[in-house]
Amino acid sequence: MANLGEQHRPNVLFNLAGLVLIVAGIGLTIYGLVSAVGVIQAFDAFRGDGPPVQVADGMAAAFWGIVVFTIGRYLWRGARKRGAADRFGRLLLVVAYVMLGIGLDGGVHAATGIWTQSSDSAEEAMIRTLVTVAVWGLPASLIGWFGTKLANEKILATADVKVG
Repeated sequence: MANLGEQHRPNVLFNLAGLVLIVAGIGLTIYGLVSAVGVIQAFDAFRGDGPPVQVADGMAAAFWGIVVFTIGRYLWRGARKRGAADRFGRLLLVVAYVMLGIGLDGGVHAATGIWTQSSDSAEEAMIRTLVTVAVWGLPASLIGWFGTKLANEKILATADVKVG
């Protein structure tokens, strides 16, 4: 009878790839946040124009850092698991998080139009931002759902938004 409590030896390549991505994700997140804060601190609000677009670049870098970190965690956690369903599920999770990263990057850059336009154009920029995030985020959530089911995983990164 097979020992159901037995764990496989970890796949060193998955551990190594996961560790590299975790460290890179942490570094990119810190870089993005420091960059955005530096731009905000150097900004002169009395000039009358909106914050510089470099704030969006820094925040997009921070979002990408979180995405890379999360992908690294999935690879690290998958080092002991075996099977085609698990590997394919993890591949779907990686694809989902990359798509989410593209949506967040595009959304944060589209959102810069909110503070650089007149009130009528700001409304259009807001709609463009929501559409950009939705076009990438909704398919990413569906692909991620399938990936979590195939890999028998749990969601490691979530985000909540409250308006009002």
